[in-house]
Amino acid sequence: MSTLLHPSLCTLFIKTCNRSDFPGWYLRKNGEWIHYSKKTLKNNLLHLAFALHKRGLSQNKNLGIIAPTSPNWIIADLATQICNGVTVPLFPNISSANFLYQCEDANVEFLVVESISNLEKPLQESLSSFRLIICLDSTEKKPENGIYWEELIEEGRLQATPKEIKDWVSEQISKISSDDVFSIIYTSGSTGLPKGVPLTHRHMISQLKTVRSIFPLDRKKDSAITILPVAHVFERMTLYYYTLVGLKVYFADDPKNAATLLQEIKPSVMTVVPRILERLYEKMTAAADSRSGIQKLLINKAIRFAKLERPNKNSLRKKIYERLVYQKMRIAIGGQFKYIISGSSALNKSINRFLINIGLPVYEGYGLTECSPVVTANYKGRSKLGSVGQKLSHLKVKIGDQNEILVKGESVFNGYHNQDDYNRTIFTKDGFFKTGDEGYIDDKGFLFISGRIKEMLKTCTGKYVSPLPIELELCRHPFIESALVIANDRKFVSSLIFMNFENTRRHLKMTKENFDPKKALFSKQIHNAIDRHIQNVNKKLNHWEQIQKWVLIADPLNIESGLLTPTFKLRRKTTERIYATKIEEMYS
Repeated sequence: MSTLLHPSLCTLFIKTCNRSDFPGWYLRKNGEWIHYSKKTLKNNLLHLAFALHKRGLSQNKNLGIIAPTSPNWIIADLATQICNGVTVPLFPNISSANFLYQCEDANVEFLVVESISNLEKPLQESLSSFRLIICLDSTEKKPENGIYWEELIEEGRLQATPKEIKDWVSEQISKISSDDVFSIIYTSGSTGLPKGVPLTHRHMISQLKTVRSIFPLDRKKDSAITILPVAHVFERMTLYYYTLVGLKVYFADDPKNAATLLQEIKPSVMTVVPRILERLYEKMTAAADSRSGIQKLLINKAIRFAKLERPNKNSLRKKIYERLVYQKMRIAIGGQFKYIISGSSALNKSINRFLINIGLPVYEGYGLTECSPVVTANYKGRSKLGSVGQKLSHLKVKIGDQNEILVKGESVFNGYHNQDDYNRTIFTKDGFFKTGDEGYIDDKGFLFISGRIKEMLKTCTGKYVSPLPIELELCRHPFIESALVIANDRKFVSSLIFMNFENTRRHLKMTKENFDPKKALFSKQIHNAIDRHIQNVNKKLNHWEQIQKWVLIADPLNIESGLLTPTFKLRRKTTERIYATKIEEMYS
């Protein structure tokens, strides 16, 4: 095993807080930035840990967090680790059945909640079964078994002298092994109940050295913005990397405000999911709408050029567009980026090409919760469009049976929580984790994802269809926000097509006030354009994979509706259930 940079995440965080040049973190709240100094972060951690200890948080008496990303989320995570407990991230829109299952499976007795009133009623009713509910929002009424966050921190501060608390924390941290589990993260899963992924300090910290070598940052010059849910392991690992560097971090309040915040704080780095980049792309390309004449023609030509031109190819036209168009687009979102790292799902290739060509350092990667999470990444000097990059240096990656991607290394987990029988099936004889993803590695070591083995659909004629590559091709059309391929136990393939409101509106030359997505459903222009695109996609497919029927949907895609996961992926089973009638109409 390699030498870790720190024996535990708690050690990493406290050493960073002790640095003289650590600027602390900032949280966006009610339109303002609230500063968390290094002293505040450290003191809140020590006092919270001591208070939780006195309240009974210990090994096998764990803490769940159901709250948005904030410095307090990380403080709660670390305080739990100091108490030898395990943190269990939870999502606000989780079903009550899954919520209760996860809490019982992971022995969650303590719960940090941002807003009780925003939880579903069944979840609210279940709160009485916990030992302690810690309420982050002090304006809400707390339950009988509840305490406000600030009250609990103050409680810890008053229970002992600063030296006693510091000595206790030091003793607790010294007992933490690198191989102790610090968190159990439940994967949504495509079938059945979610599975808990136990991650140790070693799993998480073993990545940081490699990540630092390929995405170096300077704490004196650089800053980061965090937009994704920290309950997702990708952003959690990222925040611990920022902590390792000692970086100034801005915690955004809402991904929808991303473009405005980027212009305001001008960060050097952010991690995103494709949906966020697609929104930025739409905002940047909408610049032509407010122009006229030669200026509008120039912007449109520059946009088209960036979407089609091979990246990194220099030409006179590109230099002209750079000076007159691309530079202004970059400035509009801060203009200081070193890295924009995209993960979770595939980024539309033409959008990726556009962003790279206008000078944005976009790098796609690949990972899984089970791998803590990064497996491969593109980075400066080693990047290939369409791939998810090369493996991290501390990992081994190979292709197995059915072209399955197999991974082995220090950041790969040891098996699912309470799933002994299943765990015997998920590793190869030589210890590689079976990811369930299908792909191939080219002669330069770049990994390409081609599908999800576990999500193969089987028609009633016995033919197999891999939905992911088809859905990605469909989403390359500007009028399509997302797509869901239907084929399981059906006689032919069909698809639900979700309308991209912004691009459809612009094509119809309508203002935001006049645009009605429901009316746009009846536009022959839109239908014909989408149909032509689907026919072109079909030409690349085997005849049994080709889309025979499709239906356009004008409902908004968001997390609140249950259609999207917290990382903005379409929920297959939920979507099929909500649109069951429309699906049946295609087969009637």
